[in-house]
Amino acid sequence: MIDSVYLIASVREKHRKAPLFVEREKYLSYLLEIGTDRERVRSVATMLLHVVRLLQLDSLRPVGIDEVLAGSRRWMDDASAGRHRKSGVASSYTFQVTATNWLRFHGLLIAATRPELPYGNLLSDFVRAMRSERGLALDTLRSYRSRILSFLHWLQPRCPEFSAVCIRDIEEYTEAKGSAGLSRSSLAAHARALRTFFGYAEERRLCAVGIRDSIASPRVPRIAENMSVPAWEDVRRVIASIGNRKPADLRAKAMFPLFAIYGFRSVEVRAMTLDDIDWRRGTITVRRAKRGKVQQFPLQSEVGEAIALYLEKARPQCPCRNLFVTLHPPHRQVLGHSMFAIFEPRIRRLGIETGQFGPHMLRRACATELLRRGCSLKDIADFLGHSNLRSVSSYARFDSASLGSVARFSLRGVL
Repeated sequence: MIDSVYLIASVREKHRKAPLFVEREKYLSYLLEIGTDRERVRSVATMLLHVVRLLQLDSLRPVGIDEVLAGSRRWMDDASAGRHRKSGVASSYTFQVTATNWLRFHGLLIAATRPELPYGNLLSDFVRAMRSERGLALDTLRSYRSRILSFLHWLQPRCPEFSAVCIRDIEEYTEAKGSAGLSRSSLAAHARALRTFFGYAEERRLCAVGIRDSIASPRVPRIAENMSVPAWEDVRRVIASIGNRKPADLRAKAMFPLFAIYGFRSVEVRAMTLDDIDWRRGTITVRRAKRGKVQQFPLQSEVGEAIALYLEKARPQCPCRNLFVTLHPPHRQVLGHSMFAIFEPRIRRLGIETGQFGPHMLRRACATELLRRGCSLKDIADFLGHSNLRSVSSYARFDSASLGSVARFSLRGVL
């Protein structure tokens, strides 16, 4: 297998002489079998040489996450890494991913032990209840869980019995967070999560009644004073700047209009499947992240062409039914942090002034442009899948144009 990846004899010999050649080659063969391109396989093969060296693996043995992290730190300080090594966190991350994937392939990665949650199953039960009873979106639940877990870890040493919690505990926690430098918007997000959590706890008589309504939150404008929404011409400029050759560019070119024209949320785009595009009827279906509403829209020709080109030229053949998947195996649904990485550099590269650099920026631009073209707030709320007008009224700050009939977007000549 090494002979088919490397053309230079001295390089092939270097790989053969390094420890665990058979185990490394077996993994590289697997990567080729599942569709990984040869350039990436070569990169993995090179990194594996450093993995076995820095982890001192003369024979395969179980390896824990802590040992991998220690190896990645040695890798960053390693003088023999060579001039081709990337700098910074990205290189350390590459070492960690390569090592863990290889060890996991051989069944020898020792998974990190999950710390015991404070107050037993309290937080897990809350998350399940919010999902089943209130239908909260998964991204919302992840956000709530993270903030509530932080509070519970802080609370447990001070209050061993959760039933004894009082509003003063929450006030002290909020003061500590504020002193640590959290912004007003972050403190407000913590307050929202805690109010939801204590509403659940009070209903089930797990704590004293009245705590929920006593949780104070700093006043935060719906749109921050320094928040700017890019002009529609800037949105067109971003989309026009995306290339047409690389798979990553073709995927981005298919994604961007779904935010800019249809105003979809990041989680909604990530959840879309191949079946949500009806090519015969010319429609696109979205399942709203909030309250599970299903909406269907006409598939604009330019958007359909961009998606079709992505499916034909860039999307890997894989069992995953999500419309947008990772470009490298194992192919799976694109995650939230990856969406930001797709958008942020393309927006910054053009020097566009905006308070956000993720996909939500395009959703804001969509709403603002609809308002500028004369849509009523009711029409915008319906179009974006909001349940009330308060969610879209803030866009009136950015454009005071008179309201009228709904205008139709077009990106003709851009995609």
